[in-house]
Amino acid sequence: MTCRFFAFSLGFALLAGGCAATLENYRAKSPDEAQILVTLMRIPNGISARSVDTILLAYADDAYVGNFNKYLGGIGRSNKTTLRKPDLRMVYGTLFKETKDTSMDVKEFQLSVSGDRAVAEGYLETLVKTEGGRQDRREEVIRNHVLWRLQRTPFGWRIKEEIYQ
Repeated sequence: MTCRFFAFSLGFALLAGGCAATLENYRAKSPDEAQILVTLMRIPNGISARSVDTILLAYADDAYVGNFNKYLGGIGRSNKTTLRKPDLRMVYGTLFKETKDTSMDVKEFQLSVSGDRAVAEGYLETLVKTEGGRQDRREEVIRNHVLWRLQRTPFGWRIKEEIYQ
């Protein structure tokens, strides 16, 4: 009886864990959702490539980013809590200069589209590797819940608002 209960519990845990969508494995239900996924994937792809320009393609020119200091975690020196698109260029450039390696995953991803607007949310898990002196390597995982509000523009879907919670 105990073995069956254990096997059932393990099977249920694996099934429940597999149901949580990541940005990479999210299945688009419409062409709009597919375009939104491409837009949002520019952020982790830009982080992996260490390309500020790739990241900024996801944002509208008048984008608003709230509570960004929570994203930076322990590596941030800025006390700003809100940023605009020009500030993002400087912040991501500084982040890439001060770190050896950075990667990002979006987990527990959800997406809702209504006309020309969309809302997406998920948990960003960012792995930041820094290098101090000799053999002094540090890794930090920064995890934040993020809400994206997107709008369809003549250039495709763009992030109008990004709020870190």
